[in-house]
Amino acid sequence: MLEWNNFRKPQRYMGNEWNVIKKSHDGRVRICLCYPNLYEIGMSNVGFRIIYSCLNSFKDVVCERSFMPDEDLYVYLREYKKKLFSLETKTALSDFEIVGFNFDYELNFTNFLAMLDASGIPLKSKERKDLIVLGGGVANPESLCEFVDIFFLGEFEEKAVSFVDIVRRYKNKEARLKALSEVEGFYVPSFYDVYRKGRRYVFEKKYKYAKLPINKVHVKDLDSSFSPVDWLTPYTSIAHDRAQIEIARGCPNKCFFCQARSVYFPYRERRPDRVLELADRIYEKSGYENISLLALSASNYSNIEGLIRDLADYCSERTIGLSLPSLRIEDVVDKLHKYLSRIKKVSATFAVEAATQRLRSAINKRIDTKKLMEAAKILRSLHSRHIKLYFMYGLPFEVDEDITAIKGFLEEIIRVSRLKVNVSVNVFIPKPFSHFENILMNSKEELERRRRLILNSIPKNRGIKASVALPYKSMLEAVISRAGRELSSLIYEAYMLGARFDADGERFNKHIWDEAFKRMGFDVNEYLSGETDNFPWSHIRVI
Repeated sequence: MLEWNNFRKPQRYMGNEWNVIKKSHDGRVRICLCYPNLYEIGMSNVGFRIIYSCLNSFKDVVCERSFMPDEDLYVYLREYKKKLFSLETKTALSDFEIVGFNFDYELNFTNFLAMLDASGIPLKSKERKDLIVLGGGVANPESLCEFVDIFFLGEFEEKAVSFVDIVRRYKNKEARLKALSEVEGFYVPSFYDVYRKGRRYVFEKKYKYAKLPINKVHVKDLDSSFSPVDWLTPYTSIAHDRAQIEIARGCPNKCFFCQARSVYFPYRERRPDRVLELADRIYEKSGYENISLLALSASNYSNIEGLIRDLADYCSERTIGLSLPSLRIEDVVDKLHKYLSRIKKVSATFAVEAATQRLRSAINKRIDTKKLMEAAKILRSLHSRHIKLYFMYGLPFEVDEDITAIKGFLEEIIRVSRLKVNVSVNVFIPKPFSHFENILMNSKEELERRRRLILNSIPKNRGIKASVALPYKSMLEAVISRAGRELSSLIYEAYMLGARFDADGERFNKHIWDEAFKRMGFDVNEYLSGETDNFPWSHIRVI
């Protein structure tokens, strides 16, 4: 038995949270759902929560959770030859039948290998006998194909019944994989040959009943789809420490840089009465004093005014806060502010992306600067203290004037609203399935120059808190997100050299990745050029 007080934030590992689900393993399909980052990040992921509760809704399935341990526990497990375990029953991951991972961020991939290694599970798929490693949440899965037995592409709850039925009926690994590969959305890499022929990637089936192309699966009706209400409430603070309710999935907008529109296509809404029902049930069962609405573009919700009006009444009566997702500025100015004034605490985020109208038009981002300034003033009148803004740099068609314009943009926001501004500036990455997937990414040297220009342009004001992404990490993310199967060897090499927690800016080790690239002989620019007739992900259909 571990002495929890020997580790930082022991609540990460103890389990027994409010509304936790515990079942006997006897006679049940045993699944452990894993998130390859710290507990406080994984427990903020709504998709992770949906799958956990969805699988546990089946009586003959037990689904437990595990997260990447922090460095102190990780070192302890390796040094004393202990195995990584589930939170609910402290069962070793290697004792489950299926271990599933949420791959929503490429820089978590080395953590995934670390979790397998710390569990005594062979890293490579071909070396495992019975246990199945299932992956989901990734747009282009190819760089993980050497490690993952089977991927699910899309929204798992739509095929949960088929999945459980198959793993219930078949006990042999090969039989399970074959049966699942015949179901829409499941992708078994070992059932396909993928190779390069000239400027094209070629995809051929090795198992004749496998799907080709592989179609991403989506939930058809958001109202009737599974949504957890017994909200699992941690005993420690997490990244998004509030009740979260999805009001819509997908996005009808067509921003050229955006991968999410394609990956979460089509756009679907949850009825206002269903949203209110979920808000009430989750609030009553979780004890949270803040409700957050989730959507890629809440302003496209067909009855956003009526929904905010009713939620404002609900929150006002209970003196709880409401966090709004990225909104269309016109809606805050013209429709919503009269309802938001009733709420104890309001926070809002605006994805501006570019400081000039010219560049916003070029990337098909529709935002009016004057309306944004009005929205900022309204937020101040609602007793908000902060506004959060997102920008990007390295965009196609970007010139220096677009970058230096950020200074005037921020100064004007502060002048008209007197709000504190949190600014996040990320690097443009030509992600798979976006309109810009074949655009050439800027060189590291050019991105570093532009980053310096941004840092010099951001006003030296105590009211501004800025985060500007580093080019190297973003380029690594781009390489992994765009790569084919050959990149598995690079990820493996980086892990063996000590790469872990690559998503954490303070722990990211550039020198490890430099050495891995050098040893494996990979050319970064090859993955950033887009100079092929198709892509490593061309066998996948998302729309």
